[in-house]
Amino acid sequence: MSNRSVPAKRASKDALFRICGKGVDKLLLVALLGSVCLFVLYPILCILMRSLRGGEGLSLAAYETVWSQYRVNLWNSVFVGTLTAAFCTILSTATALFLSTRKGWAKLLCMGLLLVTMVSPPFVSSLAYIQLYGRRGWITYRLLGLSWDPYNCWGVIWMQSISFVPLNALFLTGMLSKLDPGSLQAARDLGAGPGAILRDVVLPLLRPGIWVSLLLSFVRSLADFGTPVIIGGRFSTIASEIYLQLVGYSNLEKASAMNMFLLLPSIAAFFLYRHLMRQADLMTGNGRGTQAQLPLQLRRCGPAGLLAAGVSLLFFVMMILQYGCIFLSGFLKLSKGSYSFTTKYLEELLKYDTSTLLRSVEYALVVSLAGTLFAMLFSYYMERRKVPGRSLFDCLVTLPYMLPGTCFGIGYILAFNHEPLKLTGTAVIVMANMLFKQLPTTTKICSAALTQVPVSLERAARDLGGGQFAVLRDVILPSLRPAFFSCFAYNFSSSMTTAGAILFLINPGKKLAVFKLFDAVYVGEYATASLISTILILIVLAMEGLAYLITWKEAKPRVS
Repeated sequence: MSNRSVPAKRASKDALFRICGKGVDKLLLVALLGSVCLFVLYPILCILMRSLRGGEGLSLAAYETVWSQYRVNLWNSVFVGTLTAAFCTILSTATALFLSTRKGWAKLLCMGLLLVTMVSPPFVSSLAYIQLYGRRGWITYRLLGLSWDPYNCWGVIWMQSISFVPLNALFLTGMLSKLDPGSLQAARDLGAGPGAILRDVVLPLLRPGIWVSLLLSFVRSLADFGTPVIIGGRFSTIASEIYLQLVGYSNLEKASAMNMFLLLPSIAAFFLYRHLMRQADLMTGNGRGTQAQLPLQLRRCGPAGLLAAGVSLLFFVMMILQYGCIFLSGFLKLSKGSYSFTTKYLEELLKYDTSTLLRSVEYALVVSLAGTLFAMLFSYYMERRKVPGRSLFDCLVTLPYMLPGTCFGIGYILAFNHEPLKLTGTAVIVMANMLFKQLPTTTKICSAALTQVPVSLERAARDLGGGQFAVLRDVILPSLRPAFFSCFAYNFSSSMTTAGAILFLINPGKKLAVFKLFDAVYVGEYATASLISTILILIVLAMEGLAYLITWKEAKPRVS
């Protein structure tokens, strides 16, 4: 064989690989965008069409029925959502200020407590509320000698407010860490005291974030069905009625119409949320702040600072009581008016209910891997490749974050309950719902990580002859390894603790641990529920710790 034929064959082989890589690249893009349309847009359209179904075509009869029969429930939802948003925002702002002005072990302890609350399953707050403040509660009955009815709207408002604080507080803490230090220094140089700086500089700069916290808390309250069902008593909201309509009566038309009453304000809140987030980025200088700690002492900031410190301390005491109650209840047995240590409930749980726990872990691992890869690829095509219609697809991907969980679940029932894509009753529909419900957060994590990858690396790879797929495989994905572990941990924790979105998709014979927890709380098996909560929290914390350890080791500088 002549020497001239070798370069010719090599060139033809490289050309073949480049053509195949281009085809794979286009196929990936079509698969990503098609999946978003199929698993996000299509279920929402199915809810709309089902709510308009009448006896002889399109009809508004379902809406008229909902408005006439469930107007009180709609008002209850608005009432609870408004008060929950107000109380939660006050608690979140105070907690964020407290964390941002602290350092050392106190801050680490508080951040660790917030982490536990972030990864805990739903219904935990309701479980602790019953055990601490119920008719035979540890505080109300055994400590104070009171026996009062805790099942009312105020219990729902208080538990929702407590439950929504951690996420909002971490969000506001991130905003405070990005404030321009020059603004604070300039106010100090002009003679402003700590109270004036907090009142006239910090809080105005934080205002867009406070509005975002208020908005997200309101939407999450509208979508919450578990808290009203468990501790609402005779008080019910539209979300709890949706649950009862589907579980008790299987009335999809009425449930779809009810969901539209939640869907429309959620979509409006979504666009307002995007506007507020852009304002928040501008107010904080797009993240150009550098201070790790806010240079203020709350005790010197006057009444506002003292109030923030007092409210935040109250919140952390509540969290300690709540999770201390959860961790202890599974190992305490009441006998003759006194408690004794026992492992009876743990032995019973491990003997009969390990299948639900193993299934939860299995689903979570699959969703974590598939969802993280999907988010990385989607973020790359949207942020770097600038595909046509990227704004529309970005809105579609972000929309599930604002949708009520029950709405997203009902959409999947309507969309995938018939041929040619019949998925109901399978594990696929459950994992797909988890993946796309959690996609908004993971895509944001990957998009932020992509900003740290220099565009020059891609250009260098293309100059060396690499195609689009080769750049993605050899440059982009390896550069997103830290984001991969962050998204993987988030997907895992969310999949282990999600409930509302997959409530109606789970096969009764293949329940997950979080629904075993709901059943246990609902029927009053509080010791079993406490143990399930504890096991779920420990599993999620172990996965979070493993992801952090791997990321930390990779981030350590290598010294040769």
